[in-house]
Amino acid sequence: MLALRSTAVQTARVAARPSASPLLAARSFASSSAARKHILDASPEDFKAHAVDGDKPTIVDFYADWCGPCRFLGPVLEKVVDEASGADLLKIDTEKHGELAAKYKITALPTVIAFKKGEIVAKMVGAAPEPGVREFLKKATSA
Repeated sequence: MLALRSTAVQTARVAARPSASPLLAARSFASSSAARKHILDASPEDFKAHAVDGDKPTIVDFYADWCGPCRFLGPVLEKVVDEASGADLLKIDTEKHGELAAKYKITALPTVIAFKKGEIVAKMVGAAPEPGVREFLKKATSA
């Protein structure tokens, strides 16, 4: 009897929840042609096209799946880049693309490097809270 009542209460709670409006759902996924680009599993070709040969500032996050601070920084970096800048964001898995990590002398994770027209304009090593990431991005995009 108790199990039956519990199931009925759960069903009633789910039915009473307001559903998201289709209009709101559509808005949350809208983008414009001026939208920033996020490549979350970037290849060396993506890196060359955006960080080396691209005209826009490019933020490159060198990370590894096993790295706890990387998992903390990733969503913060994505949010801040989305909100604050005209920069692209590339995420390079150092386990898959060790040659890029070696080329840029990545010795600690996470390491975030800002490139502008192929040149390094800013570098941040380690996870930082959102205000620190915002400051880094401001410095990187104003250089």
